[in-house]
Parts: sequence; structure tokens; C-alpha cells
Amino acid sequence: MIAGCSQIKVSKNGAEEIAIIIPARLDSQRLPNKVLLEFAGLPMIEHVRRRGLLNSFSVPVYVTSGDDQILNLVESFGGTGIKTYLEHSDGLSRVNEASAKLNFQHYIILQGDEILSLPSDIDQLIREIIGSPSVDIWNQTTALSHEYELEDPSIVKCTVDTSGQIFSIFRKSPLTSNSKLQMKLISKICGLFAISKNVLVAINQKKATPLQIAESIEQLRFLEYGLRINSLSSKFNFPSINVPEDVEKVKEVLKGSPLQIQILNDVLSFTP
Repeated sequence: MIAGCSQIKVSKNGAEEIAIIIPARLDSQRLPNKVLLEFAGLPMIEHVRRRGLLNSFSVPVYVTSGDDQILNLVESFGGTGIKTYLEHSDGLSRVNEASAKLNFQHYIILQGDEILSLPSDIDQLIREIIGSPSVDIWNQTTALSHEYELEDPSIVKCTVDTSGQIFSIFRKSPLTSNSKLQMKLISKICGLFAISKNVLVAINQKKATPLQIAESIEQLRFLEYGLRINSLSSKFNFPSINVPEDVEKVKEVLKGSPLQIQILNDVLSFTP
């Protein structure tokens, strides 16, 4: 656990200015202690951490939490934890506190319930940051898989404009067109995004916004303050774990997807 340090950073085409931070907490409202759930003998938070470390650019990964149980668990597997206040309004606030103890120009935020996150998607985001360091915010998006997802409030969704910017964010579709057309117009917001250090600090100096509070979507804060979010599209739509029913969905994917089976093998055999 680090209180205030600067990790040794391996230079690789600009990637030395980037870090991955995983915010985690035990008191998740819909599924308490979910980051501790075990899959194939490993807690979910360790699955996510290792998937982050499987990036091709040697970008370091930190887990930040106010819960000692999480931090001690991460460190027992050889990971690096950053202690923050226990109570935070959202993950962005926790990441901001953790970033004050680090020294990077961009932070990739990987949510602790994204157990099926793809190292290749993380690599794609790293390449975008390296290629366009002046861009402040990216968020991974992907196509919806089923029409029922349009009305599923546990799946955060968005529309993207013609320039590739996220135009609107919501939990249930506000569109009135038929569902087949909506499936083409609406994308899923993924729990993988990136933000520059400057904007991370600046946005956390502003008050929480009405839509952000009402919908419990932290990305709405950017839009409400007039900031632009670049959409970074992925061709894969895998579930994250938000509610108890998602646990079995994830287990089925880990058993049935050849891609996820390979990554799971990499995760289980991973050594620092």
C-alpha cells in the first residue's frame, strides 16, 4: 500500500505517462461485497487487476479503495493498493484522491466489476491516448446484444454523434422509434474509460450535477459541464456484474466463450 510515491515507469512509446486505476469498495448497493466474489478460485478484483496487467504496454495497475480488506487482498497477490477515504460520492472522486499520490498524465479507469474486460480493449485505449494526448476523455462503448437491454436500468447506454462524441447518456431508452432501429442508434457504455490528469482534477473541483445525482451515472457530470467524451468502440459486449443475476451470466461466458476461456487461462497463469 502506498501513501505517496512515484512508481518506476517503463517508457514505451508514451505509455509511461499512463496508469490504470481500479476503484473498488465493499458497500455496493445492489450487490454488497461483489468485488470479493470468487471465480475459478480468484476474487473478482484480482481477475480485473490481472486483466489490466495483461496490457501490452507495461502500463501499471493500481487498486484504490477505502476498505482495508480489499487492499490487503490485492497486496496478498502482489498488487499495489492505494488507500483512500472510505466514503466517496463516486469512483471518479476516489480515483482523483488516489491520483494525488501518483505522477501520470492520463488515467485509465477500469471498474472493479468488469471481470470480463479484454486486454486488447485496454491496449486500444492506450494507443488512443498515445496517439491523441490532447484529448481529455474517452469512454469505451459497444453495441447492445438484445432488445431487452434498451430498458434494463443496470446497463448504462448512450448515443454517439457523427464526430464520434458521446451525445447523450441514459439508463432507459428515451427514443420513440421502433426497437430494431434503436438497437442501431444506441450503444452500451462500458466500465472502461480514460481521463487526463488536468480534467480529473478540474471536474472534481465542481459540484455534482443534477442528472448525475438523479441517474447515478458519473459520466453525465462531464456532459452537464459541457465537456466532450470520445467514444471508443469495441466489437465485444460482455456482461459486467451489477446485480446477483449477473453472476451466473458471467460464469456462462467464462465457460462458453473461446476468447474468454483463453484470457481466463492467461489470468490464472499470470505471474508478476
